[in-house]
Amino acid sequence: MNVSNCFAITCFVFLGALSACNLRVAALPAPDAVHAIPRDTPHPPLPDAAANRLAEGFRAEVVLHGLTYPSSIEFDDQGRMYIAEAGYAYGDHHAPARVLRLSDEGGVSVVTDRLNGPVTDLLWHDGRMYVSHRGKISVIEQTGSIRDLVTGLPSVGDHHNNQLAAGRDGKIYFGQGAVTNSGVVGLDNFLFLWLPLYPEVHDISPKTVELRDTEFTTINPFVMGGGQGRLMVRTAPFQRFGGGDTPAKVEGAVKASATILRMNPDGSGLEVYAWGMRNAFGLAFGNDGKLYAANNGFDERGSRPIANDPDALYVVEKGGWYGWPDYASGMPVTDKRFKPKDGPQPKFLLKEHPPVKQPLMTFPPHAAVMKLTPNASDLFGKRNDLFLPTFGDMTPATGQETNAGRSVLRIDPAARSSQEFFAPRPGNEAGLRHPIEVAFSPDGRSMYVVDFGQMKALKSRVPMPAPMPGTGVIWRIVPGSASTDALPKNISLLPAAAAKE
Repeated sequence: MNVSNCFAITCFVFLGALSACNLRVAALPAPDAVHAIPRDTPHPPLPDAAANRLAEGFRAEVVLHGLTYPSSIEFDDQGRMYIAEAGYAYGDHHAPARVLRLSDEGGVSVVTDRLNGPVTDLLWHDGRMYVSHRGKISVIEQTGSIRDLVTGLPSVGDHHNNQLAAGRDGKIYFGQGAVTNSGVVGLDNFLFLWLPLYPEVHDISPKTVELRDTEFTTINPFVMGGGQGRLMVRTAPFQRFGGGDTPAKVEGAVKASATILRMNPDGSGLEVYAWGMRNAFGLAFGNDGKLYAANNGFDERGSRPIANDPDALYVVEKGGWYGWPDYASGMPVTDKRFKPKDGPQPKFLLKEHPPVKQPLMTFPPHAAVMKLTPNASDLFGKRNDLFLPTFGDMTPATGQETNAGRSVLRIDPAARSSQEFFAPRPGNEAGLRHPIEVAFSPDGRSMYVVDFGQMKALKSRVPMPAPMPGTGVIWRIVPGSASTDALPKNISLLPAAAAKE
């Protein structure tokens, strides 16, 4: 039994404490929600552009602040900005999942709040606004109603369906994350609260694969909570928690874990385009026509912890296998570099492996690479550059403590190099907190950065992320000599008293 599984002894006390510490945060327009965060969490200062550092020749300003977990912005064909507030965030299961619209005069209105959190992406394509939200790909009708195109995606676990990308072939592509960290349902999933709600859920393979005879023994938290069963249970890969013996093989399905999926614009023709990518949160077609994916590496947690796995940027090829659950950034998890400090050397789950694709670039473990955006203007760099935010680490909840991420990178794919473009000044809480997406104005003269807001990992015996509602920001970056576009700036959704802090 891995030592990480001993966390179960304290998980019920911890979860009870979380549910007891509720904080209501008002906003305009106000979400009707209670946010479960510790009462003594200090509220960070209001965002300040001077608290950041930028590439030479650029300046930043605050467009909108006081948002609760913003995850995406998009512009329609009239130049209007739409902002998605994710809703569910790790550590907060009650925030509203909704889409807002910012008017030219600075007014903010709710377009829809009938979404499954988390909302991970918005895409304006061919006159329609597509939404990627938990388990679904939908479109927003002019009335604000939601029409589902694809449902039943395997997104009630650790990871979800992610960024949308429109291809030149007329298809729409998106990443679908794995249900678990590394293919096995464990106690970490109980702490994330989805295992108690969905005890039958597990990873699904997109291909029929044969498995090695490998089971993982853990404490049964359902018994500790007064349920029936044995104190210790065995869980096999690609099987429900406590499911017992490893099957000889598992059958493949289209709506599968750790995949890149594509569909027709009306949602028909869903198919697996590539597989074996643990959590391709970022997905975009570059100006060079290539499909790029930003993948989050393994965490050092759960029944099968894997240490030191870099995040990675890939060029995605049709039919390609990218290694999950047995390869980390192109290398076998049996390599000694991936052995956890307090756990066994990871072993293979699959009997046989297709040829594994290698990453174009790697980034520090737990940097948390986010969504990809191709450059829209020569004002911001080379034509084929990509912009990639790194959210920042959630250690120790995800493994050994680091200080990675929390910046926007400018990527040169041809040179396989990156440069920091936008980041907070060290130690300054008024700067960029956790960037998640970059977008450009329709004319390409302004860059917008979606900042999720304050989120830290509690350094308790059972480490858990703690997001802070009302701290999300939309930043605008322009060349130093350029004028900003027509949208106003420094709009607050916070209550008047809080906005004066």
